[in-house]
Amino acid sequence: MDPKRLDPAGLKRIPEKTVNLRNTRWLAEVDIDRAALEERWGSPETVYDSLAEWVCFAFSPAEGEAFFLQRETDNPPTPQFGLSVTRGLMYPEAAEQIVDALGIVGARVTQVNDEAAP
Repeated sequence: MDPKRLDPAGLKRIPEKTVNLRNTRWLAEVDIDRAALEERWGSPETVYDSLAEWVCFAFSPAEGEAFFLQRETDNPPTPQFGLSVTRGLMYPEAAEQIVDALGIVGARVTQVNDEAAP
């Protein structure tokens, strides 16, 4: 998916369990206010893995693509959320496009994965 075509109007929340985690990679760290995120997009899901309990917001911008923001629930090592994406969104520009599409004032990308395709 071309990140320049990310349409905020087509963005929808999806259950995290519908995202194939094997097909996702970490793209960026995003500084975003959790309360503003909840006000705009609703309550987060709580998900678990062998490491921790996570607060998670999962989205689909287009058929076959997904991304999610997550942060450790109890003791996050940073105040930012990790942004993981499916293959079609694994480009540096996609991080900014996603943040813009979320529509949260003051949200910003603080770090992008060096391995993201140019």
